[in-house]
Amino acid sequence: MGSIKTSEQGRERGEATAWEPGKSGNPKGKTPGTLNRSTIARQILQMAAIYPDKVFEQLKKQYPEISQRMTVEQVGTIIQADKMIRERDTAAYRAIMDSAYGAPKQEIDQTITGQIGIHITDKDAKLGA
Repeated sequence: MGSIKTSEQGRERGEATAWEPGKSGNPKGKTPGTLNRSTIARQILQMAAIYPDKVFEQLKKQYPEISQRMTVEQVGTIIQADKMIRERDTAAYRAIMDSAYGAPKQEIDQTITGQIGIHITDKDAKLGA
C-alpha cells in the first residue's frame, strides 16, 4: 500500500484512510469461491447430525418417527418443538410456524375520513419543473 491518503471528511477530523477518495478499499473484490454467511448457514443446516444414544432414546419416546441420523436442521426443529411443548414457549411455536408456513403478512388498513387538503404554492410547483 502506498502512502496513506486522507479523505475530505477525514481530513477535517485529522483521520487517515488507506485509499484515495473514490477508490475502493478492495478493488479486486471478494476472492472467487468465497462463501457468504447464508450459504455457510445452509450448508451447516444440511449436515448430518448424530445424537448420543442416551439423548436419542429419550427423544425417541416422545417422537417415535425420528431416526438417529438426521440433519442439523431437523435436530434444531425437534429441539424447538420440544421447547414449544414442554415450556409452552410461544416464541418457539412462532419460529416453527414461520419456518414451515412462512411469516404471516402484516397488513395495515388505513381509512381516512373527512377531507384532505393539499396546498401547493407557486414555489412548490417550480421545484418539479
